Amino acid sequence: MHNRFYIQEKIDNCFGDEIVLKSITGHIKAFRRKIDDNIELYDGSGNVYFAKIVRITQKDINVELISKKTYPARNAKISLFLPLITSHVMDQIIARVCELEVNNIFPVITERSISLKSEKEINFKLSKWDKISKGAMILAGKKFSTTVNIPLTLPDSFELVKDFRLKLIAYPKTDVFLKDYLTALDFSLKNISIGIFIGPEGDFSRFEMELSKKYAIMPVKLSNYIMSTFVSSIYSISNLTCFAFSENNYES
Repeated sequence: MHNRFYIQEKIDNCFGDEIVLKSITGHIKAFRRKIDDNIELYDGSGNVYFAKIVRITQKDINVELISKKTYPARNAKISLFLPLITSHVMDQIIARVCELEVNNIFPVITERSISLKSEKEINFKLSKWDKISKGAMILAGKKFSTTVNIPLTLPDSFELVKDFRLKLIAYPKTDVFLKDYLTALDFSLKNISIGIFIGPEGDFSRFEMELSKKYAIMPVKLSNYIMSTFVSSIYSISNLTCFAFSENNYES
């Protein structure tokens, strides 16, 4: 059982003071933490605070900050463009992908994806996905959280990545494999922005693939086999993580 917790409060420059935290009260009690227990507090932006619990009440937790460590952001920024699919599968993809090195997830409306019917439904989904993202960050011990953005149409998504250094779209009918393509790239360059598009079940339409060419988005094959959207997402992000971040980039 880990001792990591995501906090919503801003607690910089509070060392030596007793800090009241409301956002983790339920989690502290669920994990049966006690007074004098040491815990780690993550803010999702690279800061990790080491603290000790000094008081537990019905509504909040009081902690004493001991120290802080700030981790540098990665050189490469990875964005996953994920088609809107069945709710429980979408939730699972986001949960698993957010354990990996992804900066942004953009839900995308394609010809063969589902669509969200109202602003209320969109806001509900975004709130749910944000909680899933933060939970995955804490589970994995990541220092940065993944942002799940408002759903976009596919043309708007293509427009968003037009200035990205690396733009990829998973497409089983090309002869270029993702691994082979990544092997030839130089990831030592600064501020590399990477975007990869994963298709829905049934894949992108012919029109959508033609449109991707106008934005110079590189089609890549993930495997000789047909993968589901779920497997394709995890497989592609795993490969990007391995190639974009060498062993020297990982924290000791």
